[in-house]
Amino acid sequence: MKEFIIVITMFFAEPNTYPNAVEIAARYDKPLRFATEQKCHEHINENFDALKEFAMTMYPNAVTVKSMFCVEKQKGFTGV
Repeated sequence: MKEFIIVITMFFAEPNTYPNAVEIAARYDKPLRFATEQKCHEHINENFDALKEFAMTMYPNAVTVKSMFCVEKQKGFTGV
């Protein structure tokens, strides 16, 4: 069964700043996973501002959010 997650990449003034991405693992202490890529994109569209705000708190030195996208979660893979 496929499972999709949200990954947000950040834009920094200095190139090659890493890490530069955050996986959105949970919301309200519940895992945030989607059965379809479409459902994942719908969640991004409906919660864009909240997701952007969260990412900026994780990387306060970032200029802005570079991109938000959905990726298939690989079994056994724990990193971004």
